[in-house]
Amino acid sequence: MKIGCNWSRALKVLLEKDAVNVDYIKSGAFGNFNKEFSTMRSLRPILVHGLGYFENAGTQSLEMIDFKSANEIINKCGSPHYGFHLAIRNEDMFEGMSEVNIYNRMGKNIQIFKKNLSVPLLVENSPDTPSDRSDYDLYPFNEPDQINKLLIDNDVFFLLDITHAKLTAKFRGFDIYDYLDNLKLDRVKEIHINGSGYDKDGFPMDTHEEMKEEDYGLLKWVLSKAKPDIVTLEFNEVEDKNYDEAIIATERQLNRINEICNDR
Repeated sequence: MKIGCNWSRALKVLLEKDAVNVDYIKSGAFGNFNKEFSTMRSLRPILVHGLGYFENAGTQSLEMIDFKSANEIINKCGSPHYGFHLAIRNEDMFEGMSEVNIYNRMGKNIQIFKKNLSVPLLVENSPDTPSDRSDYDLYPFNEPDQINKLLIDNDVFFLLDITHAKLTAKFRGFDIYDYLDNLKLDRVKEIHINGSGYDKDGFPMDTHEEMKEEDYGLLKWVLSKAKPDIVTLEFNEVEDKNYDEAIIATERQLNRINEICNDR
């Protein structure tokens, strides 16, 4: 099993010292990507996650995506696959849009990506929390039956974000283990894992903080049921925190994840 990790200054220091076992650097192809590309690629292959179009399965139109350029980026990075979110924004919905309409659009967009990408497509479960509904304008599309049907009908693999699942279960009043167990874990090719924080009202949200024991426990449980190719740590440095602490926290989490994966 391979290990991935979000690109950060802390990860750069650790990789240059050969202090951690990491097979892939995860990065979106936007923001500082072009500036950082040569450094990242000199250290590891890059898992491309996001092309900069805010694209997802529910996007109203994919005409703006330059798939030729996307494939060039993916191939240069050595990314084994490409993942996008099973999500739809309210702004991308038309009046009276039904669940069937949403499902059909997502299926259509999945097929467009499958047809035009040079690597396999993975689809990732999105979170459902108050902040995701208000700040990110996400319409809830998180039921296991909805996710599983899209995976099967479109013959795609699953990128399971454990934290997204954990937060969705908490907000919707589900037992997290029941929620996970009802997903198609046999289709998981990659796992995203990280720790969660809180929104301004104190409700848990996906802040990509340091993992806690609960998160390691969920990872262990999922790995008893799924056989992913890659487990990726999504840990973001916080600008106002001590830089040395970020390095230590990144190393601590990666070492723990490696132990869990090696014990499978």
